[in-house]
Amino acid sequence: MNTDEKIAFLEQNGVDAKTAIANMMDIETYDDIMNDFYQGLPEELSKIDGYKNALDMPNYAILVHALKSNARSFGFMKLGDIAYAHEMASKAGDVNYVNEHYGELMSAANEVQNIISKYKTL
Repeated sequence: MNTDEKIAFLEQNGVDAKTAIANMMDIETYDDIMNDFYQGLPEELSKIDGYKNALDMPNYAILVHALKSNARSFGFMKLGDIAYAHEMASKAGDVNYVNEHYGELMSAANEVQNIISKYKTL
């Protein structure tokens, strides 16, 4: 599949692909680095879950900050925005917000995993 078709697929799935790919110089670099993100995402989500369950907001904040940055780097702005809200809440010690909106964060992360999984088959 050519670059235009890959970009079209990503954009049809709500990804700001043109900006993300431009930031990474080319589609090959984007694909390589996104693959690393995809491979590490399950472990990162597991760690986030552990910190949430332990009520460890300082470490939770660090990991959702990284999730936010990575998501935005690859054009997954919805996940980036949700992770940012979790970052700010956890830095403020707002455990109630984190718990109440945790499902939204995990749902957005799962959506990203599904998009990347389909993208990798193109």
